[in-house]
Amino acid sequence: MACSLFTPIPDELPAAERAARRKRQRHAEWGIAVARLGGTEPCRAIVQELQRYIDGEVSLQQLAGQDELPRPSARVLEATRQREEFSR
Repeated sequence: MACSLFTPIPDELPAAERAARRKRQRHAEWGIAVARLGGTEPCRAIVQELQRYIDGEVSLQQLAGQDELPRPSARVLEATRQREEFSR
């Protein structure tokens, strides 16, 4: 399921990297969906940070330690982190 919030994964990446990014994107999409069910819409800042996670630039643990993200973003991050843990 493609999510229009995130940039497409480049076809020219190695297969393993594309697979890893697709997995991280599914985690992020799950986190956003769960937060929306709870009434929290993702802000632009969290979508941008989740894109960095999808691209492999930061971990969810690094994102969780950022104080500058708006407070409702914590719901999105927590749901994304839980999804990552469940998929291990």
